[in-house]
Amino acid sequence: MKLKYALFGLLAVASVTSCDLDEKFYSKVTPDNFFTAPENTYAVLGRPFTHLKYFMSNDRWYLQELTTDEMTCPFRTKGKDFYNNGEYVRLQEHTWTSVDRFIENSYIAPIQGVARSIASREDLANVDYVALGLTSQDKAWQLAQLDCLTAYYYMRALDFFGGVPVVYSTSDAVRGRSSDEETFNHIEQLIISSRPNLKIRKSINEAQDGFITQAGATVMLGMLYLNAEAYIGKDRFADAAKEFESVIRGDYGPYELDPTWSGPHGFDNDKSPEAIWNLMSEHSLMEWNWWYRYFFPQNAKTYFDVSFPASIYNGFILTPSRPTANGAIYTQWKLGNSYEKFNDADLRKKPYVYLGNKKYEGMFLVGKLTSPRTGQTVKGAKEFAGKDITRVDCVDVPGGTKSHEMEGQENSGVCLVKSPIPTDDDYDLLWNPDMPIYRLTEVYYALAECKWRAGDKKGAADLINEVRRRNFANGIDPDPVPDNFDIYRMADEWLIEFLGEGHRRTDLIRWGLWTTEDWWAHSATNDKNKCRFPLPDKYLAGNPLLVQNPGY
Repeated sequence: MKLKYALFGLLAVASVTSCDLDEKFYSKVTPDNFFTAPENTYAVLGRPFTHLKYFMSNDRWYLQELTTDEMTCPFRTKGKDFYNNGEYVRLQEHTWTSVDRFIENSYIAPIQGVARSIASREDLANVDYVALGLTSQDKAWQLAQLDCLTAYYYMRALDFFGGVPVVYSTSDAVRGRSSDEETFNHIEQLIISSRPNLKIRKSINEAQDGFITQAGATVMLGMLYLNAEAYIGKDRFADAAKEFESVIRGDYGPYELDPTWSGPHGFDNDKSPEAIWNLMSEHSLMEWNWWYRYFFPQNAKTYFDVSFPASIYNGFILTPSRPTANGAIYTQWKLGNSYEKFNDADLRKKPYVYLGNKKYEGMFLVGKLTSPRTGQTVKGAKEFAGKDITRVDCVDVPGGTKSHEMEGQENSGVCLVKSPIPTDDDYDLLWNPDMPIYRLTEVYYALAECKWRAGDKKGAADLINEVRRRNFANGIDPDPVPDNFDIYRMADEWLIEFLGEGHRRTDLIRWGLWTTEDWWAHSATNDKNKCRFPLPDKYLAGNPLLVQNPGY
């Protein structure tokens, strides 16, 4: 049995939503007598990885995407959907508060991840692996997994909130916040110390199993350095470049750019040559499917020709490129216009169509939504009830020149299909695509950014263009990145390659564009305090040692 599928079985029994971290024993099975077989160690190892499935969805994604020029969630006025007391509007306008639930949930989620990782490590640290038929190397690998995962949770907390309480055991007393630099240094130490005990990818065809490899730890460390200026005010771009170069060079195993744009996201993307660390997903086991409800029109099942029973909420869309369906593309700002930032020749800009046998094309729902397979057209459910739905790249305000997030209708916006959906003919493939956390393309783009900052703009352009070629027929790119490209072209390239992958906010902050630029329905705040979210009131009240971030 492959380890990946063994881990799936072990993860299936773990809860991903509970906030109660206290262990409760309802029988005589305790940590002292639980470890009787090798599988028991993997069950404990799996607990914080199961939490990762919850962590990488919903609220954390909202803060990284719906606050940016990439994506938004308009209030669909006539349908009375998605206003939710203005919480989505506040994300786009950067007027969030310390009592908003998305911020509350995103503060506690990494803390829970740290707590689960440390608790699992403590349970495993005293286990006699040899007595279970395992080796000391197996033990070192499992403990390294937990240390590196702890570092990841801390890094995400640092990114959202700045310094957080650094703890070392489940018995530590309640603490105040560690400084930004103390948190940064702890993350760095955890990654560096755990990396030698992680595994190296053996072959280019070896499937990603959801655990962290040495390459994964290296990319994590590189990303920490890449964002060091934003996190702690120190330039570590040269250090970041060294980490990224080592991955591309193959120091931690063989990795290659996927020959197709869809390979890193497709049904077998665990086998993509560029997969470095994926969040596992598998039909009927641990499904990565939360986004299905929020991205698509309410009758989108007709278009996909799939009978997945979940309700669909018609929420998130690409940030509009036009004020009206036939209006000119916005030119008054440089960021955003997500759909129209894709070249018309880009293979990804086609409407999404499942072709069968795990193959598909395009990654958008746009225009009249007629099923390619059945010929049926998606009908509206609210103000377009019974009428055909044609998705337009705008939030149309009659007579207006600038659409607004308060004016959405049922047909507003282009929908992203980044993770493919099969038809009922291949229903067992549903949710088989993993979620990429780190992939080699990101290493290329991050290294390109380091080169660009060091003055090597040609070297930076060459790296990005090496990726871009696969997005066009016969590898002929009509608009390659020029040698003298500026920060806005950099921002556009990251947008079109990593659209919807959950790190746009972090990137905009790193480029200095987060507080200074306008985009659709968003005016620049020029408030650097907005680079961090406020600590939630409920957790400040629960721990008087915590201090609020400036500006809140």
